[in-house]
Amino acid sequence: MLTINIKGDIISNDDKWIYDWFEMDATCPRDVTDILNSAAVDEEIEVLVNSGGGSVMAGQEIYSALKQKKNVVIKIQSMAGSAAGVIAMAGKCQMSPVAMIMIHNVSMSGASGDYHDMPKNAEILKQMNSALAAAYTEKSGRSLDEILKLMDRETWLTANQCLDYGFVDEIMSEQHNQQYTNSYNGMWLTDELRQQAIEEKRNVENKKKEARELIEDLDMYGV
Repeated sequence: MLTINIKGDIISNDDKWIYDWFEMDATCPRDVTDILNSAAVDEEIEVLVNSGGGSVMAGQEIYSALKQKKNVVIKIQSMAGSAAGVIAMAGKCQMSPVAMIMIHNVSMSGASGDYHDMPKNAEILKQMNSALAAAYTEKSGRSLDEILKLMDRETWLTANQCLDYGFVDEIMSEQHNQQYTNSYNGMWLTDELRQQAIEEKRNVENKKKEARELIEDLDMYGV
């Protein structure tokens, strides 16, 4: 059995190094596809979910990758929020009795433009809501309109409620002895932290370059 951990923010492949730099939990599509590609044909894949969500497109990519596999068992340990909730719909799903799923509308950061662009952005957000809602309708058989209403009012669901809605297949028994640590806090990575990581990485690389040049100079003079 292979295990995939969906923990921390759901992020793009390009941002993963920043989270690694700060030693923060995060999951990007490449983390998941690398493990999936190493799996044998009939090997069971266990997906442990404890995430407040993050990037819509990264979540869609992870969902699609898992959905293609037949032997996927998803286990929600604590929180499956937003994009992580979408990912949890990709296969047979078990849920801890103390875990929660949170679904809400897609949001957009850094929007810019004139008044023509704002209605356009609103329409894009509505279409993205429908795209994500499809994961829940596919899993539960409930109508798109019902799921969109849950998203519109930002709905937090307990394990028993998720079972009633058909979002999960079963509630894990106490014998699983899971640990429950995270809650939904939004995305950790900000533009300021991204810039800080880039500057710190640049400083480290410059120091390594200076050290190499110093060694080369010493070798030149036979020191």
